[in-house]
Amino acid sequence: MKTRISLFVAVVALSVACAGDDPSADDATDPESTTATTTATEAEPEVDEGSDENSDQGSDEGSEENPEQEAAAEARDVAALVVRQVTDAENFESTRDAYVADLEAQAGIVADREFQPFISFLTFGDPEPPVFIGLTQGSSLAEFQSSADAVGGSDTAAAYFETFDIELFDLLVPLDEDTPTDIADIAVEPGNILEVAWRDLNTYDDLDPAAYAEARDAYLAELATHDGWVAEYQWESAVGSGIVVGMTVYEDQEAFLANATDEEFNNSDIAQAWVGGYPLAGGYAATVIK
Repeated sequence: MKTRISLFVAVVALSVACAGDDPSADDATDPESTTATTTATEAEPEVDEGSDENSDQGSDEGSEENPEQEAAAEARDVAALVVRQVTDAENFESTRDAYVADLEAQAGIVADREFQPFISFLTFGDPEPPVFIGLTQGSSLAEFQSSADAVGGSDTAAAYFETFDIELFDLLVPLDEDTPTDIADIAVEPGNILEVAWRDLNTYDDLDPAAYAEARDAYLAELATHDGWVAEYQWESAVGSGIVVGMTVYEDQEAFLANATDEEFNNSDIAQAWVGGYPLAGGYAATVIK
């Protein structure tokens, strides 16, 4: 399915296609749970989508286009996830704020969130270059695309897009179709930490959807019993890209670190089946900007 997400077509198309080329640590983490043991935006480019992200799972069906899934997604709120590697730190924040203000003024935009990672789940170090994660909710796939297109050709957008490279861009819907999108409810308490991790289902040879879901669900069920765990959000691509995303919220950095360094859990069969069996394509733990 050919989907116009908005601008920077080539850049985003490339970003979506390559989002999982670098799988290694899985959540050191778990992409969906993502906790370091492991564990969202603005709209931009125009992209010929065919794969589902940027914490990961969703369509347990690889990257083949799924007309029924895409048709159902058309009627649901979508969350645009963009992970940006900043190349112009001096101008990034001011141009981002100007662009987001224009985007939020569009009728189809419901909410916008911003997070700043402090650790990468692939390197277990500081994100380098600096990384910011944006999450923008649209009232439907069509409304989001229309809103993004309305602002995407402006000088404001052009100035903003020149300040970063895209690590991941995708349009997401909750894995559970009965779960509302509501990004305004994610990580809202002071000090909350958000893990965002994604997997690319296209990178797993002979993926068994049932085994994948069983490993994921067992891991997440155990994680939810840990002190400091607040909530889990599972996403899949609304455009069938094969990218699935997991977001885990912790009370604070102390809780996040306690879980990330829990050797007994991280070395358990449950964790190894998930983290080792389905490596991450990328992921971060982040603080909340807005």
